[in-house]
Amino acid sequence: MPTLDMIDIRLINELQKDGKQSIKQLAEKVNLSVTPTHERIKRIEASGIINKYVALIDPKILQIDLVVYCQVTLVKHQEIYFKEFEDYVHQLDEVLEVSYIAGAYDYLLKIVLSDMKEYQEFILKKMSQLKIVSNMQSSFVITQVKNETRIKLR
Repeated sequence: MPTLDMIDIRLINELQKDGKQSIKQLAEKVNLSVTPTHERIKRIEASGIINKYVALIDPKILQIDLVVYCQVTLVKHQEIYFKEFEDYVHQLDEVLEVSYIAGAYDYLLKIVLSDMKEYQEFILKKMSQLKIVSNMQSSFVITQVKNETRIKLR
């Protein structure tokens, strides 16, 4: 892991709060001039700590109202099945996260859709096409209590 000093950590935390801040704004917040601030950010990016910048949208405004956590079990624990499943779900725009997990299930998927009808279509036309899936258990989010994207560095 690259060595980070307190200024680097403050820059990373600030960029996670708002990636559109100007170099000038960031420099003022960390009490440096613009050029050293810019050089630090470029070094942090080059190290891979920051690997991309994104725009976060409000799904409610776009009427994307259903968040589903789906636990998936495959028919067999063989590398070829894991690869097939991962390649398949990687293509699905509705699936935001896929985690290979330990426990009763093999994978945990976070899926976002507009409503229950769209979820039904997703299951029937996309997930059920995979013959390597033996079981799926879905949980539907009633209220999202916390949704963060940043990792607070100290």
